[in-house]
Amino acid sequence: MTIDEFLSEAKTVAIFGHVRPDGDCVGSTTAVYNYIRDNFPGIAVKLFLENFPESYRIVRGTEVAQSAYTKEKDGIFDLVFLMDTPSFERVGANGAECIRTAKKTINVDHHISNPLNLCTANFVEPEASSACEVLYMNLDKAKVSRETANSLYLGIVHDTGAFKFSSTGKRTMQVVGDLIEKGIDFAKIVNETYYTRTYKQTLVTGFVMQNCKLGLGGKVVYAHITPEDMERFGVTPVELSNVIDTVREVGGTEVALFLYPVNGKYKISLRSNYIVNVNAIAKEFGGGGHTRAAGGDTSDAPEAAIEKILKLVEKQL
Repeated sequence: MTIDEFLSEAKTVAIFGHVRPDGDCVGSTTAVYNYIRDNFPGIAVKLFLENFPESYRIVRGTEVAQSAYTKEKDGIFDLVFLMDTPSFERVGANGAECIRTAKKTINVDHHISNPLNLCTANFVEPEASSACEVLYMNLDKAKVSRETANSLYLGIVHDTGAFKFSSTGKRTMQVVGDLIEKGIDFAKIVNETYYTRTYKQTLVTGFVMQNCKLGLGGKVVYAHITPEDMERFGVTPVELSNVIDTVREVGGTEVALFLYPVNGKYKISLRSNYIVNVNAIAKEFGGGGHTRAAGGDTSDAPEAAIEKILKLVEKQL
């Protein structure tokens, strides 16, 4: 069945992404919301997203997002979308409970760690640049409005690193060409959501870069930030999610590593350029993702976690 066929049978729909939503998560979830709003007015649709960067509010749909699902308040849905999420452990906004009780479910994703059997229908392509690219290929392209296209572009921009990551393929650029023809605000979206930081984010990113270190003969650049540092700069975990993209810009390195506090643990962000499979390393910490971009969590002190990760990187190198 196509996504449109599933929607034609549903009267109530819920949409979820993963914890700590990034650009692809917000883009893909709002794209589904906008697609339903534009083409299936008879469907009662709800979008659930945890806290995300304010700059992402540039796309329509973010204004209606609810931060958490509760069965008592929101009820049971005919159809639930799980976007950009490779496991039930990673579902955000308390969505796992909603997915378990739904009549039918759809997973749209591109993580290599996805088991491909999470939902009733699984549109999963590990080789794709983003969940937004996968979603676009499974929608009726003639029904994709400008607002839906804006959301799709947001996700593709962020998961390709503004088209510089190795996940960017020929089809990715063809999709972007289609979206530009829809009249999207492509320059504004990439500038205001990817390249622009708040003043606080600029200061804390500078602090991280000033204190980063090189390991394994300069092949790894790594850094971490403490709860005290976060309090001093007045930033939240959401405002640190893109710091890894700056850390990885250090020349001559193969792997970039950044740890920051989230809910009493340390979030591990990993990126690689050409050789190291960081998804395999992230799995050692209960996480996963992609070959060149992955993450996990640890209860270890950051120094101890970094030492473990360096040993795992060294094995691959």
